[in-house]
Amino acid sequence: MADIVMIVSAIAGFAPSMGLMFYTLRDYTFPSVEKPFFDDRKIFAFFALGIVIGMALFAFEEWGRTASAAETMLALIVGFALMEEALKLMILNFPRFQRKVDTAFYGLSFGLGLSATFTFATVYASALGVESPSAVDMTAFALLGVQFVLLHGATTAFIGIGVARGEVKPYFAEAVLIHIGYNLFMVPFFMYDVFEPPLNLIGLGAAYIVVIYGYYKVHRLSLPVLIQDAKKLSGQKRRKK
Repeated sequence: MADIVMIVSAIAGFAPSMGLMFYTLRDYTFPSVEKPFFDDRKIFAFFALGIVIGMALFAFEEWGRTASAAETMLALIVGFALMEEALKLMILNFPRFQRKVDTAFYGLSFGLGLSATFTFATVYASALGVESPSAVDMTAFALLGVQFVLLHGATTAFIGIGVARGEVKPYFAEAVLIHIGYNLFMVPFFMYDVFEPPLNLIGLGAAYIVVIYGYYKVHRLSLPVLIQDAKKLSGQKRRKK
């Protein structure tokens, strides 16, 4: 049974992460464009780095949950969001990545890699906590895991876009706000018995709205506008020459 749970957990973590990475990046690489906006090798290197960081974040959050109580719920909601987004910023904001368009795509890949193992570990641990988890239980855990993929994919991409633009503060703030908004619905509705079922489904639905909005904005607005601005700047430089 544990082997089946592990396989399902791995699929829940890696399938949506890889799927979203392909879906989002396909418009910015060959054959959609003649010259790709990023290096494939670096994309997978950042995805691999995210896989490692994802396990570390899972371990930290598990420790935080066991060490906290309902009285410290607000600190947990804000603290996790700030710590995790600050860690992403610290990794992406190295001088070699600053004001480079491809950093936005590496940030996205990093976030999706992070979410893959974070989701895998969370779904696996949650399923093991249920005696003889059914197919319905595993489906519910997997759907919950999709939220983590959307959350970390969006917030890390926002940070990468901020580093690429040289406008770190506003994009970092947006990533933190999305993360806090997500935690506000998930922590009290699911980590503590503040709301009993089925009322806690309200929190699940609201959390989905937050992360879908975040990823939609990255995919449909922030990344396309970044590329448009980069093309304009490149054209201006060529005309000056």
